[in-house]
Amino acid sequence: YDDSGVTGHAHCWVKEAGEYKFYVGTDVRSAAYAASRFIDETIVVEQCRQAMPPVAAFQRMKPVQSADGFTVGWEDVPLMQFDEAQRRRDALPAECKADGKPSVLADVLRGDVSMESFIAQFSDAELMQIVRGEGMGSPRVTAGTASAFGGVSKELEARGIPACCCSDGPSGMRLDCGTKAFSLPNGTLLASTFTLPLLTALYTCVGLEMTANKVDCLLGPGMNIHRHPLNGRNFEYFSEDPKLTGLIAIAELRGLHSVGVEGTVKHCCGNNQETNRHFLNATVSERALREIYLKGFELAVREGGAKSIMTTYGCVNGLWTAGNYDLCTEIIRGEWGYTGFLMTDWWANINERGQAPDKGDFAAMVRAQNDVYMVCADCVEHEDNLAEAFAAGTVTRGELQRCAANVCRFAMHTHAMERLLGDAPEITVENRPADDAEQDGDVIFYDLGNDLTIPLEGICTDKGTNYAFALTVNTPGWYRVTLTASSEQSELAQIPVTLFSMGTASGTFTWNGTGGKPVSFSASVPMFSRFTSNRLYFAQSGLRMHEIRIKLVSDQFDVSHMNDKPEE
Repeated sequence: YDDSGVTGHAHCWVKEAGEYKFYVGTDVRSAAYAASRFIDETIVVEQCRQAMPPVAAFQRMKPVQSADGFTVGWEDVPLMQFDEAQRRRDALPAECKADGKPSVLADVLRGDVSMESFIAQFSDAELMQIVRGEGMGSPRVTAGTASAFGGVSKELEARGIPACCCSDGPSGMRLDCGTKAFSLPNGTLLASTFTLPLLTALYTCVGLEMTANKVDCLLGPGMNIHRHPLNGRNFEYFSEDPKLTGLIAIAELRGLHSVGVEGTVKHCCGNNQETNRHFLNATVSERALREIYLKGFELAVREGGAKSIMTTYGCVNGLWTAGNYDLCTEIIRGEWGYTGFLMTDWWANINERGQAPDKGDFAAMVRAQNDVYMVCADCVEHEDNLAEAFAAGTVTRGELQRCAANVCRFAMHTHAMERLLGDAPEITVENRPADDAEQDGDVIFYDLGNDLTIPLEGICTDKGTNYAFALTVNTPGWYRVTLTASSEQSELAQIPVTLFSMGTASGTFTWNGTGGKPVSFSASVPMFSRFTSNRLYFAQSGLRMHEIRIKLVSDQFDVSHMNDKPEE
């Protein structure tokens, strides 16, 4: 990619004139010369325009020819040459106008009405709701998953929009309600196979498992480049090679797509460090960005048919990716032809050029055409700046409609939509081990005030079983959780029960025989997510559960409670 015009073709993908030598082998050490090809003159492959360039001056290495070959030289990196805000204003979408015919999303799916006509019916409030994802552990979707998006309010449900489900991640589904799922080899190991059909077959199985658990989007594959060996999430990612990264992602996506589910390729882009990841500024030339850090994502879109992309926590060249118009609209949609939807990373920062990052700057996100903020505790009432920006005219109804259309276009081709229409695929799990059996019925959500008692009489406490329940937490904070149970076994019996909250063990309580008398144990448990999934795991039989009491201790994030031990 020529980001400077040195070839005479600025901001173009080019094949430079010269000799191209090809080496073939099983690895770089054994590769031997096989053939060569001459290109007489430089060929322009694709004309682009400057996008996501740096704004701060720095230099990069360049080869300088000398009598002895090449030496290391330095050159200034080309900086931004256009007005970002004006670029967006020049491409503002027109507002969709209603045609007077009431419709639901199924009408769009059948081809009876256009997406534009359907979206035009939305009120301003509904347009602001649909760009908010709900979670974690939303009761609208499979318990213990990362988020719901699409039909996240009564008004949107009435439009016939399904609530679609996202679940982590690159190592397989994470279901915090206690449901077991296959754990996959990490991304680096999968890429080391260099065997694309095998990965497609593996992810076909993953897709079937997702379908069985009513999960529409797997939050993976992870596709960032192994830029530094100490990146804390290298294990999720494939390689230092952009081409291999793209090919592995394509193979995985093909497997998921074959059974009607989606993989969310992430983290786009430049997420190469975990330390200070929410505030890190990746300073990079446009050429390096396009040739290295974006190339895998481009392959996943152009050749893999990706329909879901997640941006990052950090910023690239001074602008947080969650609100980066050049990334989300100019490159991904404009150049690559992407027709899916984009989401932020969970509780990501957003900003405008020159402004401090702000998790509530949803207006910048919508202007960039990053379609859904992940995640909000309440998608109807949320402390962001959308209403204020809309009233001030700094975000338009057309821009909100554009995001809504992207979300609905994706949602109407999911299994969630099929379930809504009564045509969901059926998956039969064969040879499931007895201790992997699912809990009968859906997980029950309880409304948690400051003090809640849930009766547990009659639940199954056989060895190896789980009992899952979920809470809608009105006051985030630390809670004292008290389990009361009895046993008719001997005083020497040991019957352990482990309490998990949001997938993390919060305490293990061991009962001896109690002579049938109720005995209680307590532990402090943090519940700072509005939707909190919990489960009890019974390692031995012989216990009769009576109740679980959950009482607010503190509404402050006081880490001293983390040292509390289970009490009798």
